[in-house]
Amino acid sequence: MMVEWINSTNITGLDKGRYAASLGDAHQYLVIGILMRLGFQVAHVTDRGLPYDIVIRAFKKEGGEAVLIRCQVRTIRKDRGEGKISFIAGTRAGVDREYKSGVKQYKFTTEHNDLLIGVDPETLDLYLIPTCFIEKWGREKAVSKLKPLKNNWDILLNWNDEFLRKLQKQLPP
Repeated sequence: MMVEWINSTNITGLDKGRYAASLGDAHQYLVIGILMRLGFQVAHVTDRGLPYDIVIRAFKKEGGEAVLIRCQVRTIRKDRGEGKISFIAGTRAGVDREYKSGVKQYKFTTEHNDLLIGVDPETLDLYLIPTCFIEKWGREKAVSKLKPLKNNWDILLNWNDEFLRKLQKQLPP
């Protein structure tokens, strides 16, 4: 079977749950590769029990002091044609692997991680969302409302309060 494009998915027919987990892992490695190609130092976190997948060496100002940020990679899902990113965790994994409604579920905060990176599975575009931005948002957000964050590497080159405040003002509530 010839695959026409890199965004062809699940051509082996894995079951839905297993494939979703595999796709999430693949997106972590894609994000690591993209950031490394851009020159960032990135470490993959092998402990699956943490609320972040990678650690990125970012900068407080372009070319300035380095800072390590904890990052959670999320797959953007299509819901009635519109891409959305979820800010909720704890619904699928866990040591006991048993889903218990509302027991392990939580919304990401800055205590969990510093940055969410949403991966569009069709285009492989990355949406860099500082976790502090999501505090006033609901459980998810349409990526159409996150355009200023799409492939915005300046976020990693200017990881400081002043830059992030200005950037947040560009986003709808």
